[in-house]
Amino acid sequence: MSTDHDTYDQQYIATHAEVSAPPVTLDDEIAQYRVLPHERTDLWEETAFALIAESGDHDVLMWTAGYLLKGNGRGVWIDKQAAEHDILFIAVPKASRGTMSDNNFVRSGWHRTERLAFDDVHIERASDRVIWQFEQQQFIAKPPLWEAKGSIAGLELDLVYRQMGSPFWNWGSFGNAAKTERGGYDVFATVNGTIKAGERTFEIENGQGVREHILVGQAADPIRNLPAPRVMWWLYATKDDIGINFFRPGIVDIGTVYVGNREIKFNPAAQKGSISYRTIAHWEDPRNGYHLPVRWHLNMSSTECVVDLDISCHGRAYEHWSCDAGVRMYCYQLCVCNGFVQLHDGRKVEFNDHLLLNSFNRTILVKNERIDGPQY
Repeated sequence: MSTDHDTYDQQYIATHAEVSAPPVTLDDEIAQYRVLPHERTDLWEETAFALIAESGDHDVLMWTAGYLLKGNGRGVWIDKQAAEHDILFIAVPKASRGTMSDNNFVRSGWHRTERLAFDDVHIERASDRVIWQFEQQQFIAKPPLWEAKGSIAGLELDLVYRQMGSPFWNWGSFGNAAKTERGGYDVFATVNGTIKAGERTFEIENGQGVREHILVGQAADPIRNLPAPRVMWWLYATKDDIGINFFRPGIVDIGTVYVGNREIKFNPAAQKGSISYRTIAHWEDPRNGYHLPVRWHLNMSSTECVVDLDISCHGRAYEHWSCDAGVRMYCYQLCVCNGFVQLHDGRKVEFNDHLLLNSFNRTILVKNERIDGPQY
C-alpha cells in the first residue's frame, strides 16, 4: 500500500463513514501486530490512556502510552523491532485558565536512549483481563473497565477508566487490518484515582478520559504522511452523556458527537455535515521557540447536531519522535472550551470554561533537507 499522504488521509474518510460500534472484548486487548506481515513491513501498535481533570486548585492533563514497533519494511522506526513507553503530564493552577505561561511538565519516552527492547514488554492474558507491562507500569484491560497503574518518570499512577457510551472504531476493526493496514478503537471514559508526584497527590474524581488501542502498518509513516505545513490534530471533551471528538489526520476533517450510545458523525468528504476548525491565536513559546497555536474555534454542523466551541490553551507539554526520515514534534495542550452542543430535538448543552484536551503533531525536520527542499 502506498504511503502517499493523500491516500493515507482518504482511508480515514472511508473508515469513519462506516457504521460499526461493536463492544471491546478481551480479544481486542491482546497484541494485534501478528495480523500484519510483520516480518516484512513497518508497523506500530499503541495502547494508551488520556486524561483531563480538575484536582483541587489545579487542572491536570496526562497522556501515557506503550508502543510495539516493527521496522521491517522501509525502516520507518529505525530498529527492526523495539518498544516505546511514554508519558506527558501537566499540572497548572486553575487561575491560569485563558493565559499561557512557560509551565513545567513531565515527559518520558521517544528519546533514543529511552527506547526499550521489544521483548522487554510483557503481555499476559488471564480469564478476565489482559495486562501489558512496560517497565514499572501496567495497563490492565477488563473492558468496559481499564486501569493505568505503576510508576514512570517520577509519577505513581493509580487510575481506573470506566467506559461511557459506545466505542468508536475510527481505524476500523482489527479483523480487517490485514486488508486495510489499520485497526483500533477509542472509548470515552470517566476516570477516578490518584496521580502522585513526589510529595504531591492529585486526586482525580470524574475526570474526562480516553482509552485507545490502535494498530497501523506500512501506511503509517510519521514524516512522509505529514509534509510541512500539514498538521495532524486530535481533540476531545466530555460532559454528562455527551462526548465530542475532532480529528484532522492531515488535510481532511472528521468528527463525532456521542449522546449516550448514539453516534452522530461529521465527515464532509463523505457528505456528512460540515466542519470548520480555525486557529485564531498563537503564543511565542520561550522554551522551544515555537509559534505555538493556543486558541481555536471549532464548528461541526449537520441536520442532527451543531457543535460550536471557542477553545483556549493554558498548559502544554511536548516530545519529539525520531524516525528514519526525520523528526516529528508531538504537543499536548490543556485547554478550556466555551460554547454549546445543540441537538435536533431541541436539547442544548452549554460548555462554560470546560476542560478539553487538544493535541497536534507535525514534521519539524526532514533527514534529507536539500537546496531544492526536503526529499521524502
